[in-house]
Amino acid sequence: TSMSRGKQDIDRISDTFLRSLRAQKKIVVLVNEGTASSAEVFAAALRDNGRSLALIGSKTYGKGLIQHTFPMPDGGGLRISVAEYLTPGLKHVTNVGSAKYDARTGELIGGGIRPDIQCRSIGIPNDTGADMCVGVALDVLDVSASIERFE
Repeated sequence: TSMSRGKQDIDRISDTFLRSLRAQKKIVVLVNEGTASSAEVFAAALRDNGRSLALIGSKTYGKGLIQHTFPMPDGGGLRISVAEYLTPGLKHVTNVGSAKYDARTGELIGGGIRPDIQCRSIGIPNDTGADMCVGVALDVLDVSASIERFE
């Protein structure tokens, strides 16, 4: 009957889905102040949806606004924000109006996404093996694999 065929299809889809879940690779995401806009939303989406073990690095840039430039008759332009990125958890990437500077460190507070594990990396290294954050990311993957073996 069509009912039993429908149940078989659901069981097959469920089995396929479970196999794909088991096959998913562990993900760590390296972020820093150069991570901006849709890359911030992507990193946050992996975290919000439980697909990443950790975001590693430093706070992201905090550019969550989508802007459009309207040409003006005199040759100039008017740039206005027309939309804003939100993470899947409905958090703002840019905390519009609430960003402040820390009086002690001078660091911007408010915008950007904070990583789960802080580490400092300056720019894109020529030798990724020498990058401290890459080492931290590999350690997180190793620890996760060790824990998984004991479960």
